[in-house]
Amino acid sequence: MGTTTKPHYLIIGNGAAGLSAAELIRSRDPHGRITIVSDEHHLFYSRPGIAYLSLGQITEHQLLARNKAFYQQHHLDLHFGHVTGLDLERQVAYLDKHSHETYDVLLLATGSRAVRPSLPGIDLDGVLTFDTLEDAKQVIRHGRRAKTAVVVGGGITAMELAEALHHQGARTVFLQRGDHLWPRLFDERESSIIEQQIRHRGIDLRYKEELAEILGQHGRVAGVRLKSGQVVKCEAVGVAVGVRPNLDLVKGLPIAQDQGILVNEFMQAHTKGEATGGDTGNGARPGQPVALPLPIFAAGDVAQIYDRWTGRPQLDILWPSALNGGRAAGANMVDVAYGRAPQFPYQKGSPFNAALLFDVHLTVIGRIGTEGGRIEDAEEVAYLSRGASQVWTTSFTSGYRSAWDKNGPNSVRILLAGGRIVGALILGNQDLADPLRRLINQEVDVSQYEAELLNSGPDLPQVIQHISGWV
Repeated sequence: MGTTTKPHYLIIGNGAAGLSAAELIRSRDPHGRITIVSDEHHLFYSRPGIAYLSLGQITEHQLLARNKAFYQQHHLDLHFGHVTGLDLERQVAYLDKHSHETYDVLLLATGSRAVRPSLPGIDLDGVLTFDTLEDAKQVIRHGRRAKTAVVVGGGITAMELAEALHHQGARTVFLQRGDHLWPRLFDERESSIIEQQIRHRGIDLRYKEELAEILGQHGRVAGVRLKSGQVVKCEAVGVAVGVRPNLDLVKGLPIAQDQGILVNEFMQAHTKGEATGGDTGNGARPGQPVALPLPIFAAGDVAQIYDRWTGRPQLDILWPSALNGGRAAGANMVDVAYGRAPQFPYQKGSPFNAALLFDVHLTVIGRIGTEGGRIEDAEEVAYLSRGASQVWTTSFTSGYRSAWDKNGPNSVRILLAGGRIVGALILGNQDLADPLRRLINQEVDVSQYEAELLNSGPDLPQVIQHISGWV
C-alpha cells in the first residue's frame, strides 16, 4: 500500500504505546497527519505514577508527562472520544457522536482493563480498581471518607491499592487467597519482607481468605461476606485480581487474535488466514490458509508478540515494553504508509519491572518464578496484574536452578539455566539491578561460575559484581 499524498496515521490509545508511536512517526515523517483518539480525557500521563499520586508524593500536574504545547508542536491531533467500530475494507474508524476517521495506517494501542470478578455487589458504589488516573482519584476520595476498606488481590497493584487506601486514612483489611504474598513471584522469604512492612503500618493482612459477596446499602458498599462466613463492615472494596487486553474493538473482525492481537516481529497485525494460496499468488499451495499483513499495527498491553525465551507469542503488560513496542510500531507504520516493506523488527529485551512497595524497592528482571510454588500455565495467566509479565509465570523445565541471598530487609534471587542467568528478583538494596540486567539481557555465559553462584550464600552480591566486571 502506498500513497502520493500525506498519509493519515490513526492511533487508538494515548498511553505509552500510542504516544511513543506518534513521536516516532513524527520523527520519520514530518508532514504526515497523525490523529490520536483517547477514551481517557487526559493528556499523556505516567500510569505507574498513579501509586505515588495516591500516596500524596506527587501532584496530578507532575503526573502528566506531556502538555498541550507538546501535541501542538508535534502536530498531533488529539481527540477525546470512543471508537465504536472499524471497517477494515474501507479503512474507516467510527467514533461516538456519529463521526468517523479514515486512515492509511492504523495502530491499536487500546491497552488493558481491570478484571472485575463475578461477585454479588461488584457494581456497587465504592468498589474500586487501580489502573487509571480516574481510578486513583476515586481511591483517594473513597479512602478519605471510608472508615474501613477491604482489598483483594495478590500482585503489585493490590499492594499499591492497600497502601493507598491506608494512606488516605481508611482502616485497611488486605485479603490473600494463598498462604503468602504474590505466590506466583515471591518465595516465602521474600513475601515475609513485604509482610513485615505491611503489618508495621497497621494493615490487617489475612491469608487464606476470599470474598464471597460484597454487601450494599442504598447502592453503596456496606461490607463484605468472606467465604469463611465472616462479615466485615466496610465502605470501600479494592479489587486488583488482574487485567485483560481491551479486545472489544476487534471482536468479530478477521484480525488474528489469541489472548491479545497477534502481531509479527514488526508489530503488524494480520488476517486470520481466510485467504488461500491460490488467491494471493504468494507461492503457497492452492487452498492453503495464508495470513495476510494488514495496514494495522498493535502495541502495548493489547499486543501478543513472539517471545524468544518461551518460543511462543506472549502478552507483556509492562510500561517499558509498551514504550519500546510503540516505537517499533511507529517506525514500521511509516514504511507501510509509503508502500515499503517494514524494516524495523521489535527487539524485545528481558522483562523488567521496578516498584516501591511499602518503602521496599523491588526489581524483577527476566524469567523468575518461585520454587515449590504453584506455577500457572500460559492460559491461566492471561489475566495479569498491571506491571506483571506473563513471561515471569510461564512454566519452566526442571533444568532451572535458583540461588538466593538474604541479608536483613534485602533479598537477591537469581535463576540459572543453560549456563546463563535468566532471571533475578531483588528486594531492598538495588546495587545489583544494573549488573544483573546486563548479564541477563546479553545472555552472558556464566557456566564457569555456576558452582560458585549456587554455593555463594551471603557472598552472592560480591560474586555477581565480580562476574559483571569480568564481562
